[in-house]
Amino acid sequence: MVKNWLPALLLTLPFSIYAQAQAQVKAPDAFANVMQNQSHRAAVLDAARHSPAWSHMGCPSATFTPQPEIGVYAPIQFDPAGNPIAGAWREGLIATGCGTTLTLNVLTKVTAPATLVTGPLEPGGTIAEPTLQNAAQASVVAAAGGIPPACHDAFISNTTFNAYEGSPDPSLPKGEQAAPWSETWTLNICGPTKDVTIHFTPTATSVGIHADPAAG
Repeated sequence: MVKNWLPALLLTLPFSIYAQAQAQVKAPDAFANVMQNQSHRAAVLDAARHSPAWSHMGCPSATFTPQPEIGVYAPIQFDPAGNPIAGAWREGLIATGCGTTLTLNVLTKVTAPATLVTGPLEPGGTIAEPTLQNAAQASVVAAAGGIPPACHDAFISNTTFNAYEGSPDPSLPKGEQAAPWSETWTLNICGPTKDVTIHFTPTATSVGIHADPAAG
């Protein structure tokens, strides 16, 4: 079983919302206040550090640099007092240390007024939304030939966006997931790693996933 540290509560948004990856933040100033809030910054850092891809590094001297790009999965809305009342977004940190540099992605979801839940996403350059990441894990494991029964600590150690593999579908909302694309996911199986190329094909209701046999 691949370790998935993403709380189940964060896996409940439908694809139709995630497809609106370019949804506007409804109150930019209020959102800036959230992003600069020390409690939120601490929660994002904690989530990044608990990403299986990084927690296995055992690198206490690492530094974590916030990235400016924000991926919006559900429109971020605020009440008149500036409290977040809805929304979900992705932000990244660049972890550097012990000879390694890795992008750690973190999801934050507004679960109730002024209540944020934060958890790690898959690391690296994947553009797949959270529920799609969760679904892709099974394809990666199958393409890698499964996980030996003695291994209880498999995890995705990195992802790389490869290329778009077709033109955007005009019937889909504009955004990162409007055209077929491929990525390479690296599966760590208790030490040894295997690279799996995944092909994602979006439709109006879902995203198809096909994985090539693993390399490595």
